[in-house]
Amino acid sequence: MTVTVHGRTVALAEHGDPAGAPVFFFHGTPDSRLGKEFTDGPARERGLRVLCPDRGGIGRSDPVPGRTIAGYAAEILALADALGIDRFATVGYSAGGPFALSCAAGCGPRLTGTALMAGAGPIDDRPGAREGLAPSDLEMLDGLDDHPRREAMMLRLQKWASRVAPTTAISQISAELTEPDREFLARRSPHEEMSFFVESLRQGPAGVMEEYRLWASPWHLDWAAITAPVEIFQGEDDAMVPMHHAEDIASRLPAGVGRLHRLPGTGHLSIQDHVADVLDALVTP
Repeated sequence: MTVTVHGRTVALAEHGDPAGAPVFFFHGTPDSRLGKEFTDGPARERGLRVLCPDRGGIGRSDPVPGRTIAGYAAEILALADALGIDRFATVGYSAGGPFALSCAAGCGPRLTGTALMAGAGPIDDRPGAREGLAPSDLEMLDGLDDHPRREAMMLRLQKWASRVAPTTAISQISAELTEPDREFLARRSPHEEMSFFVESLRQGPAGVMEEYRLWASPWHLDWAAITAPVEIFQGEDDAMVPMHHAEDIASRLPAGVGRLHRLPGTGHLSIQDHVADVLDALVTP
């Protein structure tokens, strides 16, 4: 579905109980609202309505000129108003983590809870922050400023390959993954698995490249303003976002706010198998 917010279109996918307590689920990068059906059954069982919005310039959502991570809280408050939602929780998956933390810092009492699933941490100035990230993400981060046309072309080529030869695209992705994630992908349809990536580039590569720029830039979050618990779920076998990102996020939060859940035998994709635990953490006091 689409919603008009301050004159711009925001696209969302919806899962779970339509009458349930709202949870905004923030996708990663390159990613989109598609492919989040894994939340549906667990959300229905817990009486939750999961809303997955495309961020600006991604999928079917209009671009947001000058958007920032810190400013995303205001975008979500406006989206919630447009949907008639008063209070809500958030889940940030992978590079959606920064945007969930933005809401934790900036949505005040309207936010009922925050959870991160393999949430990416800041990489602007912390020594060693980029260690353990996926090679493909490092290549994009390093090429944004020096070779933007090359990176844009690579994304276009990857979109084309994912559409015409999704099995080959999955094989290339698997080379960067640990065994739990390769086993996870073996259970999935290559076409369905790559649909979220193809959709992320519907408007071209600009929106995805902007996501990487935002991630690598100062977030300007008021960490001290985060007072409600943040549940941090991180796989110990994640080869895309390493454990030290989860540890760093927990260390930046005020004392007693962050709770780190270490998941053995779990990777970046297979963490989706733990979505029931993530949702439980949002609804259990």
